[in-house]
Amino acid sequence: MFVGIAKDSPGEFPFVPVAIGESPRQARVVRSDGFDVHQFLWVTRGEGLFSAAGQTRVLGQGQGLFTRKFVPHAYQSNGGEFDTMWVTFVSGEALLDYYQVGEHLFFEASDFLADATLQLMELCRRTDSLAVRAAHGYSWAAELLDSLFARSPGRAQQVTLFLEHHCDRPLTLDEIAAHVGTDRFSLCRWYAKETGETVMSSLRRIRMQKAKKLLRYSSYSVEQIGRMCGYDSPSYFSKTFREQTKRTPRQYRQRGASRAARP
Repeated sequence: MFVGIAKDSPGEFPFVPVAIGESPRQARVVRSDGFDVHQFLWVTRGEGLFSAAGQTRVLGQGQGLFTRKFVPHAYQSNGGEFDTMWVTFVSGEALLDYYQVGEHLFFEASDFLADATLQLMELCRRTDSLAVRAAHGYSWAAELLDSLFARSPGRAQQVTLFLEHHCDRPLTLDEIAAHVGTDRFSLCRWYAKETGETVMSSLRRIRMQKAKKLLRYSSYSVEQIGRMCGYDSPSYFSKTFREQTKRTPRQYRQRGASRAARP
């Protein structure tokens, strides 16, 4: 579990993670006066009985509950063991208001949420900078809320979102085209026209952005990061990374570490 800052000292940051974790065999929780932080919590195994502000639902794997601070809520087993994952935070009201999130929300967790949350936990562990933690947390929350509330994206944005959420595995043009209901030749033509870059160059850019972030703020090995960015071959990952950045992954990580160590 990552535990962040004191809950009463978020400063002026728009979203600050307080705690991130997993609860195997989730215990019964009753908060009649609510929690003193905002919380996203969702089921990763089994089934639970969740209540908030007078509403009660049975939630299974991939379903969750959001509550703003001081909103009464409770959750417990619905007859068997269940596991949860959660993120608590302070600030964030402007982001919640932008998406018109009320006092509580029952939601369907996006398929990327568990991996994104584990990465957020690791990134926050790796830095003592409140500003960096706030930036990572805001990005996590914005992506989650956008997946829940955003209007249907245009076809180019659908492709880009698909690339962002699945860049951790090998992708083919045929697979990407099938996701948006077209063929690879049409996909390549209109995507380049609408975005100014090819599908594969966009995928490479997204992978490199993710790799840079993980190299700088996580403790994963270079080989692990390569796999997390869709490269099964460590040598090909290093070759591609160097072509894009003029540095090897290890050189990039060392440069970032030396900058962070400067007074």
